[in-house]
Amino acid sequence: MLLFAAGLAGCASAPPQVAVSGLNRVVQEKFELDGRMAVHYRNDNSSASIHWQHRPEIDNLTLSSPLGQTLTVLTRDAAGATLVDSGQKTYRAQNVAELTERLMGWQLPLESLAYWIVGHAAPGEPYQVHQDAEQGLTRLLQSGWVVTYSRWQQVDGVNLPNRLTVAGRGVEVKLVVGSWKLAGTE
Repeated sequence: MLLFAAGLAGCASAPPQVAVSGLNRVVQEKFELDGRMAVHYRNDNSSASIHWQHRPEIDNLTLSSPLGQTLTVLTRDAAGATLVDSGQKTYRAQNVAELTERLMGWQLPLESLAYWIVGHAAPGEPYQVHQDAEQGLTRLLQSGWVVTYSRWQQVDGVNLPNRLTVAGRGVEVKLVVGSWKLAGTE
């Protein structure tokens, strides 16, 4: 099932690069972001624009084509995970990883990604971080996934990833965040 449109568009202008000395100490429990997402799984490459609203109790992700057509709406809440495709067909599962594995053959670790995307390790699982002298924090290893941070930016005084890659279990997901809104943006 093809859920993403082809072609990851270029970025108009990148925010200033920030060197980050470690994981963020405070978790951003509420955020909203807009950006681009590219997925490589086996011989399949796909990409889309992404709009993600995250709250502790709910996630809403909308994936769109380069022309703005909604391709997929993915929701996670207390009832589980729901995906509505461009043909308005609805799919449900107990969680996002189960749903994406069933529909696409690979797991999207959304519950952990909600932490990784804000520069924090998911709670309750061991992790390792790698740093270099130039950029600071470059990699987080957790739960069989490798999160590579290739660019950071500062938003409202908080260091947040601008570009990251999440790889594991045969899939690679690249994210480029164009804009962030932090807590209090209802």
